[in-house]
Amino acid sequence: MSCSVKVAVRIRPLVPHEISKGCREILETVSENNQIVIKSVEKAFTFNYVLGAESAQEELYNKCVQPLLNNLFEGLNVTIFAYGQTGSGKTHSMGTAYTGGENMGVIPRAVHEIFDKIRDLFSVDFAVTVSFTELYREVLYDLLANKPKEQSVLELREDVTKGVYIPNVTEVPVESANEVLEVLIKGSTGRATGATNMNAQSSRSHSIFTINIAMQHKSDKNQNKTAKLHLVDLAGSERPKKTGAQGTTFKEGVDINKGLFVLGNVISALGDEKLQNGFIPYRDSNLTRLLKDSLGGNSITLMIACVSPADYNLEETMSTLRYADRARKIKNKPVVNQDPKAAEINQLKKQIKQLQLQIVEQGGPAISASEINRLKIENEELALKINELRHQLSTALFDKTGLHEKILILQNANDNLNKKLATLKEQYNTTFSNISIGIENNDVQCIKENLNKMQEIQDHFKDIHNDQIKTETEIRTHEETFTVLLQSNRNSSGEVPKELQEKQECHTTRQIVLNSELQEISKQLLLKEQLAKQLQTNTRYMVDEQGMLDTAKKIENLEREKEELMQQLKNVKTQEASSKIAEQRRKRVQELEEQLKELKKKITEQSRLIKLKEKDEQKIKQLHNEITSMKSMKIKLLKQMREESDRFRSWKHQAERELARIKEQDRKKQTEMAKMKLTYEKQKNVLKRKFEEAAALNKRLQSTFMKRKQAQEMRFNGKVEKIVAWLKDDFEVFLNLVEAETALSELLEDRATLYHQLDELKKNPETAEGPEVKSLEEDIDLRSVQIQDLQQKLLDSDEENKAKTRFDTVQTMVEAKYALKALYEQAAEAHKEKLHVKREMSELQENQKELLERVESSAQAIKAQEDEYMEQLANQQKTYEEKVSILLRQLRGIKNEDEDTDSELTNRCQILNERLEQQEKQNEEQQKIISELKKRLEDIEKTSMQAVTPLVKKKKEAVPKIKVSTDTADDQVEENDLDDDVLEGSFEDDNEKDPDWRKTPLGKRILAEKKLKLIRSSQMPNELGGSKRSSEGGCTCKTKCNSSRCGCRKLTRGCGSSCKCSDSVCENRNFNEVSSTEDSSQSICSVNSLDGDNETAFKRPRVDEENIPTRRRKLKNKLLFLD
Repeated sequence: MSCSVKVAVRIRPLVPHEISKGCREILETVSENNQIVIKSVEKAFTFNYVLGAESAQEELYNKCVQPLLNNLFEGLNVTIFAYGQTGSGKTHSMGTAYTGGENMGVIPRAVHEIFDKIRDLFSVDFAVTVSFTELYREVLYDLLANKPKEQSVLELREDVTKGVYIPNVTEVPVESANEVLEVLIKGSTGRATGATNMNAQSSRSHSIFTINIAMQHKSDKNQNKTAKLHLVDLAGSERPKKTGAQGTTFKEGVDINKGLFVLGNVISALGDEKLQNGFIPYRDSNLTRLLKDSLGGNSITLMIACVSPADYNLEETMSTLRYADRARKIKNKPVVNQDPKAAEINQLKKQIKQLQLQIVEQGGPAISASEINRLKIENEELALKINELRHQLSTALFDKTGLHEKILILQNANDNLNKKLATLKEQYNTTFSNISIGIENNDVQCIKENLNKMQEIQDHFKDIHNDQIKTETEIRTHEETFTVLLQSNRNSSGEVPKELQEKQECHTTRQIVLNSELQEISKQLLLKEQLAKQLQTNTRYMVDEQGMLDTAKKIENLEREKEELMQQLKNVKTQEASSKIAEQRRKRVQELEEQLKELKKKITEQSRLIKLKEKDEQKIKQLHNEITSMKSMKIKLLKQMREESDRFRSWKHQAERELARIKEQDRKKQTEMAKMKLTYEKQKNVLKRKFEEAAALNKRLQSTFMKRKQAQEMRFNGKVEKIVAWLKDDFEVFLNLVEAETALSELLEDRATLYHQLDELKKNPETAEGPEVKSLEEDIDLRSVQIQDLQQKLLDSDEENKAKTRFDTVQTMVEAKYALKALYEQAAEAHKEKLHVKREMSELQENQKELLERVESSAQAIKAQEDEYMEQLANQQKTYEEKVSILLRQLRGIKNEDEDTDSELTNRCQILNERLEQQEKQNEEQQKIISELKKRLEDIEKTSMQAVTPLVKKKKEAVPKIKVSTDTADDQVEENDLDDDVLEGSFEDDNEKDPDWRKTPLGKRILAEKKLKLIRSSQMPNELGGSKRSSEGGCTCKTKCNSSRCGCRKLTRGCGSSCKCSDSVCENRNFNEVSSTEDSSQSICSVNSLDGDNETAFKRPRVDEENIPTRRRKLKNKLLFLD
């Protein structure tokens, strides 16, 4: 019986993470033809069953799995396994991770179906066991063993009759579907699973759930069959780039891919008609060893190929469909499984004997070599005696079997004779009594009929005589046959080979067993026959039937007489007769009643005896049945002994003939060897002479061979160049394919990112219909077209098949050597480039390290300089602010002080100016140092950027930028300063050196006023130029005194009584009151800001380098004005 592997392909729907990446469906089903069409590459595959993404679990089971289960009850093995990439729905389809519920996979549904059929088959006894194993990283574990995982490791063994089997695996006996599902759930909890980017519960091992079914017919014990249902859930193939596997998960994926790669090779080898009779690499992996019977062996197999419809998984889907298409071509040879228990028992007995002999040999005492030789001789002699005795025993048993057969023939003849004689005797007695009655009655017709019957009885006696003659002839023939066979057995004794001895020993042992059984049956048969005879004798005299009839008649007569007497008594009463007659009649009635009682007791006793007789007759009948069955068993045993003896004898004769033939051949070979030895000696001398001649010839030919070798090398030069060029081109193509695969993965990632951005935009109602959405959709379509184009090119390249036939161009050993040489040269060049790049990289890393150290040291130096500068600047600002506040307080009280106080203030201002100039010089020096350090830092950063840009970027973020800014305290101080327009009177200031200075209309006017004041001071030293002032100190304005041309306003004071301006027009009359309140509040603020003990009242100002020159200029203006 031969059948092909059936293949069912199931397409799962798109999962959320594929939808989020913008993946599109590329598979289309044609259910009428059971075809799958790949839209992007326009390829089609045909299978036995095709199930689309909308198919349910029940459809998969009813359409593909249910028709296979009937084969189990015919004694055939069935295998169902799921194959495909990770996350394609294999475990879901198989139902290995079943936890209850209605959405059941193949395993729970098949279990229910099997037990439903078992309940319907009443004529067969079933024994069902289940086992559950997993193959994790090429190690087989028992999931049902109540042990830790390290102690549950199993081994695979191979046997000629059993095939591949798993010794010591836990097999749990079950009696219902619920028990099987409980075992399935228990084993599933111990499976190795893990989470990857493609599957949250990815199977990290291959699981094999096996249901063993043993069947035995109740009517015929010899009809026993076994069947196995293997339900295999394979782990999916995966790519680390897609799954994101790391560490242990990555190693698990590598082992899974190795096993599936070997499985793919086995499927390819079995599916290729050219390689079916060649070597199949089953032993390359434990997975293929487990599936050896399922693929090309003793099983009916269904392959469920699970695939993903996403274009993201096109390559894996194509690979799965190709392997599934090849699997359809595999031919299996399922055979009905019978249980060879007897052979296994004999093998175990032999093994026990061998082990016992080994124990005896290892435990025996040490003896000398002479003693060993003596024991060997004795052992050989004893072996010969044993062999002779065994032969004699076999002959005696054979003779005994013949005698038993002879006795059986005689017993059968005797039984038949006794039966016929008993029948004839009964017929004779009946006929004779009929003749006597006819003579008494003078019935002539009756006498004639019975005389004819007597003649028939005489004819039957003649038949009995003929049966006796026939029996004697049969016994004589049996004796002659057995005499010939016995003589042949006795003549066959002598030297016997070991194989024949073992066979004869087994035959003798078997004959002894059968003979003992025959004796036991004969004993029991004899006992039962004696018992039956005794019972027949007892029942014959147990009941006196004639006495019973006489007793019945007596009872009837007595009853009649009693009734008559009773009637007479009644008549006597009516006729009033004498009492004496009545008394006599009463006595007679009483006597009759007593006699009736005694007779009824006899009748009751006789009926009891009749019942006992019936029981004995039933026993006799049962004994006769048992005797008949035992006789048939005896006959069967005798036939079996005779048949085995005949088979052994024929085999023995054949073996002896074969042995004689082999001895004859050995004798002939010995003769031929002797002749060949003589011939060899002659040839040796001849060859020795020829060898000497050949040595001389070899020297002459050596130069010729060298010339030929050079000519071959010259001839191969052109071809070698072609091979080297082909290798380079093929290697370049291979590298281009690798680059294309990398570009494909990058495009897939880009499309997923764009799709994520598109989802985010669509979620926002403001941007759901904007131009960005259309732009992203166009980009996604463009990426999809590019992906499809690259996938088509990769599939067109057919790298998988080219890898198998890549080196078919290399056909000779010389070409292979040159090809290897070219490959080694390319590998060496690549290694040189790698070392060169590695050396340059190490140098760059060292330079980068050195530069980073310099950057860190420079940054630390800059930070130290900056801290020192900031500390000095803060101290100077503090001192400056204190002095300015003192001067301002003194300035507010200028009207009540004399000229000595003014001169003292002038001297102090001069001293402060000198100190301020010194601080400015120090600040300029610090600025120069900072600028130099900045330049050095920029040079270092540029050099580091040229060496290793990414690393320097990270370090530049760590280097602190030097930026000094002002705090709110500056604004507080500036609020206390005098009017800038007034204080910018006359001081030496270089506008070109000030980078923050910008020209404004107000600045032009102030500069013009400065020039006028300088000119007037040089002409009239005692006069304050530019301001309208009177000799009394007031202003001489004729306008509203609302501009800086008013001397009082310019001095930030209001007009008083000494001023010449009009009271009604002047707007500067109320300035004193406002100014005095503002000055007092500003003074209070200044004092509070300079109070160093109060942390909340003073906040250290931030320093801004860009504003430092401006602030210095303002300070100079104030001091010059005070001067």
